[in-house]
Amino acid sequence: MGIKEKRSNIPHGRYSTALILPANLKKGKESTLAANRLILVDPRGEITEDDLLEFLERYIEPAFWPWLKEKEDTKNEQ
Repeated sequence: MGIKEKRSNIPHGRYSTALILPANLKKGKESTLAANRLILVDPRGEITEDDLLEFLERYIEPAFWPWLKEKEDTKNEQ
């Protein structure tokens, strides 16, 4: 199924930071991404940036923050 990893952010150029994708991900010539606090990346570049951003804003961001708060509240109760 999916993979999970923690990666270092590497300074790239004067203002940018690079994130190296894991070797076991199938990658295309370019990647597309949408980001705010979270990053959604298509390493094959098959999904447009507009579609990724719409999906991130409509489904992922609204669901993630309440889920995280509930998880933290449950952890604090124990």
